[in-house]
Amino acid sequence: MTQINLSIEILNYGLQLSMEFGQNWLKPINERLATKFPDLKIQQLEECNVLCKKVHQIAHRFIVENPIHSDTGIEFIDFYQFRQFMYKKYSWLSSANLQRLYSQSCYYAYK
Repeated sequence: MTQINLSIEILNYGLQLSMEFGQNWLKPINERLATKFPDLKIQQLEECNVLCKKVHQIAHRFIVENPIHSDTGIEFIDFYQFRQFMYKKYSWLSSANLQRLYSQSCYYAYK
């Protein structure tokens, strides 16, 4: 999958949609993304949906696979290291989405 046809704005908006809680939690973003960007083709909508799922998986896996052991138990890797790791893979991530990804990843790793 290539990201060439998707702008940074579209990718970040798609990721934002993919992190919604409530009735849209873990649902495909295609229709909601098409509402804001009606000129996107079906293939582009699906590419964004798949990429956002992949970003989630990589973020969650990184948090789970990199615990910090301390006297008080297991803690999460700090945000700075998470940010460095994610930006190497996805330089288009907005600060807000990156922070939310970190928070959600820590939340689910804790469960």
